[in-house]
Amino acid sequence: MELERAAPIAGIAGCLAVVLTFAAPYVAASGWGAELGRYYAAGPVGVTAVVFFALLGVVVFLAAVRGRTDPDVAAGLALVLGVAMVAVAVAWASTVSLDAVYGYPGSWITDHRWYLVASTAVVGVAAAVYARAVV
Repeated sequence: MELERAAPIAGIAGCLAVVLTFAAPYVAASGWGAELGRYYAAGPVGVTAVVFFALLGVVVFLAAVRGRTDPDVAAGLALVLGVAMVAVAVAWASTVSLDAVYGYPGSWITDHRWYLVASTAVVGVAAAVYARAVV
């Protein structure tokens, strides 16, 4: 029973971490909106869908925590969202070119894509643990 409550809370934290990780370059350097837009849209798939999935994930995990939906349905939705987030983030991170952010004032931008992948992995693991606890 404890995992049924802790895993969705970890999932919510992971979803919020995804949104914060996505927004960090915008907050850290103003005036880089156009370049960051190209950076996020680069590759075979843009990564903006990950933010949509993360915001949707917050709703799904909150519904699970508050008991607003059937636990099996919430676990299934969370698992699908988690896997989709990780898949899109990995596909983007492994193919994105850093040319759009050349000259960015922070050197951490070169690893930013992997930070985003790591934050989506938190959501995927939390969803898997929740699905395992419920089923």
